Amino acid sequence: MKLQIVKKTFYTKSIKKLSKHYKNIEKDVDNFLNSIKSKDDLGIELKSNVFKVRIKNSDKNKGKSAGYRLISYLTIVKNQLQLLYIYDKSKIENLTEDEIDKLIIEQIDK
Repeated sequence: MKLQIVKKTFYTKSIKKLSKHYKNIEKDVDNFLNSIKSKDDLGIELKSNVFKVRIKNSDKNKGKSAGYRLISYLTIVKNQLQLLYIYDKSKIENLTEDEIDKLIIEQIDK
């Protein structure tokens, strides 16, 4: 499955902030994006076409559970994966449903 990757504004800001602490974050995300072969590889589906996936943080060496969480939106018609937000699991436990809704409303197709 070859997808066009679209990095949304909030994602770009969040990865820039995280890259100050984790020098390998871009490489970790690229490794994940290159490993996508089907819709099942996008993680768990939170809402219709909105996914959350666990990504290993190679700077911590603790596995996926202590890594990053990437929130993305799959646009099947355009064959796009829109990257909405990334966060460090050790800093933020979970996003609420309202926070996810806000990400979707503010960023999808803008």
